[in-house]
This record gives sequence, C-alpha cells and structure tokens, in this order.
Amino acid sequence: VLRDASGVVSRASARADLDLSVSLDLPVPKSRRRLWGPDDPFLYDVNIELRNRAGKVVDRIASYAGLRSVAIEGKKVLLNGKPVFQRLVLDQGFYPDGIWTAPTDRALLRDIELSMAAGFNGARLHQKVFEERFLYHADRLGYLCWGEFGDWGGAPSSAPARHLSMGSTYVTQWLEAVLRDYSHPSIIGWCPLNETAASIEDDITVLDDTMRGMFLATRAMDSTRPIVDSSGYSHRVPESDVYDCHDYKQVPAELKANQAPLAEDRPFVNGPKDKPWSIPYRGQPFFVSEFGGIWWNPKIRKGEASWGYGDRPKSVEEFITRFEGLCNVLLDDPNMFGYCYTQLTDVFQEQNGLYFFDRRPKFKMPRLRAIQSRPAAVERE
Repeated sequence: VLRDASGVVSRASARADLDLSVSLDLPVPKSRRRLWGPDDPFLYDVNIELRNRAGKVVDRIASYAGLRSVAIEGKKVLLNGKPVFQRLVLDQGFYPDGIWTAPTDRALLRDIELSMAAGFNGARLHQKVFEERFLYHADRLGYLCWGEFGDWGGAPSSAPARHLSMGSTYVTQWLEAVLRDYSHPSIIGWCPLNETAASIEDDITVLDDTMRGMFLATRAMDSTRPIVDSSGYSHRVPESDVYDCHDYKQVPAELKANQAPLAEDRPFVNGPKDKPWSIPYRGQPFFVSEFGGIWWNPKIRKGEASWGYGDRPKSVEEFITRFEGLCNVLLDDPNMFGYCYTQLTDVFQEQNGLYFFDRRPKFKMPRLRAIQSRPAAVERE
C-alpha cells in the first residue's frame, strides 16, 4: 500500500511463493504526484504485508519512497526536469570518537544539518560507504548525495587495482553498496573510483580495464543515475556520463583561468601533460568535484601536524573573501553543473574543514550560506 497525507494512493498484491522475488507496480495518479527534491523532500509511506493462504498477516514492514528523476541535457544535470546547481561538500565521514563509525544516529543527522547550515545542498560521500541511516536522513531532508567507494587511487601498482583487474571481491563489494543504496532518492550519482592515475605508459591498459570494468558494472546495476568513471585525474571511459576535475587554485582569478577553456570544450584536466591520463572530453556535464580546501585553524600550536591547501589566511575576513571568490567563479560559469568544496570538517591533520573535527563551527555559517545561496548561472538560464 502506498500512502500520502490524504490516505491510500495505490494498492497492489502478488503471490509470493512463485519466485525468489516479487515485483509490484504502484501507480501514482497525476493528481497525487509530488516530486522529491531539495526544496520539497516529499516521501510517500509504503506498507507491505505478507499473508498466508488463509489471509492472515504473518509479517509486515513499513518503509517509504520518493519520486524524482535525474537526467542529462547537454552540459546540464537536471533534477525533475530542471537544472539544480549541486553545491556539494566533501564529507569523509570521520569522527574523533569513532573514526569511520558514527557514535550515534544523531551524529549522522547533525553532519547533514551542519552542511546545510553552511549553504550546501549535498555532498560527495567521500571514499567511504556511509551508514545507510545517513541516507535515510538525507532522503528526509532533501540532501543530494554522490555514492562513493573506498578505493583511493587505483594505480596499477596498488593492491586494489590488481584486485579490480582480476575481477575480485573488490568489484563485488562496490556493487553490493550500489544494490543497498539504489532506492534512496537522495543518491543522485555514482563515483566508483577516485583520483586514479597511471604512472607509466604501460599502466594504461590495466587502468583502462579497471575503470571500464567498474563503470560498466555500475551501469548494469543502475541505468537511472549519472556515473563518473573516476573523480579527478584520469578519465578513460568514453561514455562516462560526467567529466570532472580537482582544482585547488587558491586565487579566484587563477581558478577562473584554469576553468575558462571549458567554454571551448577544452576542460582543465589533472596530471602531467605528457601522460595520457585522460581521453578527450566529449561535451559531458562538467563540475569541479574538489576545490577550496582552505587551510584554516588558528588554534594549531607550533610544531603540531597541520595541513591544507594554499597559504593560511591571516584572518577570518581573509578566509571569507577567498571562499566567496572561489565559489563565485564556479557559480557564475554557465558550463558548470556544480562543485564540491573540500571539506565539511577537519580530519586529524587535515585542517581545511569549515568545522573543527569536533563539529564546532569555525565561522558564522549564515555568511557562508549567503555566499552559496544565490542562483548559479545554470539555474538562471
């Protein structure tokens, strides 16, 4: 049974003893259709009952469902038929008291709330398969997520890449994550690999096998969402839905100069120019999937491990000015469908978060929210 606030929307039933799986169609009349999105994360209630031959209920579950579409139109990524600029933040899902495991359900929810308070409408769930409960909260709040896997690199000399090229359990584990998270409306894209690279010419064949295998496996599991073959560095799959780069230029004018050739279909690519890391760009939607990473923690003591991008700003105002300038470059680019700022919180020696590792804010978040909340060029067209 599918329900909304007004009552039953649709019903369906089927025998459950004929096969290992049961498929049911629950059509939603146009008059009761309400789409899920960041501005209105509407969810229908779903109730499923298992009855025996006598009609007695022997088991039941309650769940939910959201209706939304993700589509590509030229260089735009459309959500429910409209361009929504993806103001993403890099979220590594680390916690001081649990490392990769959130200490409480409230901690998962809080990270989404902290991100939204800073003006982001989603996140790259970076290099980690997040707790599914995180996606439940993302579904409820209309928070856009790119699902990722903990692969780091994938260079042919690394163990993960050898496993990938041999078709080992590494691929299977990624597909298990895709299967688990497939039905969450908050997942709007897949990123199976991150910063893959080839160190020498002979590595390219292995790299191609790795990236193409992961891309095709993901596409076979899900034809409804865009897939980036690998975030940053190498792009080796011609039919990849999305193209991207990582650009940590700290001067807005330099970031703009790097990204300007995108208007002529010559996007900035990472890596040395003499290495064939990426195949030619084919006009796909493009975003800078890592930028910023501004190094800022005035509480760091001399000699304490600390790391970030660029020179540390000398004041909060200098940080805000740089943050605004970098965001504006990408918000104002009509060929850009989104960006991903590095990062939500500090993580150990990485002192480039907008919040400290314990989630205390470094800045007045309404200021950051105001910078990001204005319409992007792609949303104004």
